[in-house]
Amino acid sequence: MLTSDQQNDLARAIQRAFPLERDPYARLGEPLGVGAEEVRAQLLSWERDELLREVSGILEGSALGHQSALVACCVPAEQLERVALIINEHPTITHNYVREHDYNLWFTIAVPDEMGIEASLERLGHAAGVPSFAILRRTLTFKIGVNFDLKTRRSVTEKTALESAASVELGDRARRLFRALQTPLRYVEDPFGELGERLGVDPDELLAFGREHLGGAMRRYVATYRHRRLGVSGNGMAVWDVPEADQPRVGGLLASAPEVSHCYAREAAPGFPYTVYSMIHGPDREAVEGIVARLAEQTGVEDRIVLFSTHEYKKCRLRYFLPELDAWWDANALPSAGALGEAPAPASPG
Repeated sequence: MLTSDQQNDLARAIQRAFPLERDPYARLGEPLGVGAEEVRAQLLSWERDELLREVSGILEGSALGHQSALVACCVPAEQLERVALIINEHPTITHNYVREHDYNLWFTIAVPDEMGIEASLERLGHAAGVPSFAILRRTLTFKIGVNFDLKTRRSVTEKTALESAASVELGDRARRLFRALQTPLRYVEDPFGELGERLGVDPDELLAFGREHLGGAMRRYVATYRHRRLGVSGNGMAVWDVPEADQPRVGGLLASAPEVSHCYAREAAPGFPYTVYSMIHGPDREAVEGIVARLAEQTGVEDRIVLFSTHEYKKCRLRYFLPELDAWWDANALPSAGALGEAPAPASPG
């Protein structure tokens, strides 16, 4: 049985990088002074307790011919459940939250270039009865990644250099191997051997392919935890009204804070002038508000708000090359323009 310090060190390590090798448990156990079987037993324990969500590759959509966006919409409270469940049916919507604002439903979407964000949202809006969406495209990236400390119940994430990933030529072999890399690992004695056998790929070829694209088309190969089960119940998206010329300075300062896991510049939306987004996790709401107050002093930005998530409708890791997406697209084809009727007016965002 690992001590609490060893558990925390292991959790921090696999959130940074899970070894792409045939015996990853032994490599992870070395700095802890424990054996491979003890590491595997800890992962299985976390999985049974529903703390560890999965270990798999995080792919970079821009290198794989995909486009993505954060999307917000105004939904009457009595319709939130219905609309959210329809939105959740889209296979590549991975995060869907209720947040405290007139723009109350927020989700992420990624689609192949040939489908396009606007066309996909048009179909989604027709299915859900949502007349308009605010598309908040990313314009600059300052930080990506999350690393929860099991003891402090905070995100303690290091700022790393970010480079644009080069586009990858997607033949049948590449698609097959990327699908395998994004498939959750099972914590058996030979995890990559089992993964290869399950999906019909050579495990050594898979590992070599993963190492080749690590930091590029595969951004990271890491573990993710269910942060609410870890006791990280304060989850706030702090958004800042920052002129374009000052975004690199402010974004850089925010990204340097270990409590900030993700930080981007995004396009503004009607009634929502905020352009720099920072995701902050802490043990409770008060802790998050204290972090935001400290960051406001450091950046000198006064116009900001914190949007706390009050309900999670969906959270999963994004998968690419899904046949389910093609099926969704075909099933949600729009009727002819004359049959659409007139959509109701959206609520006015504040």
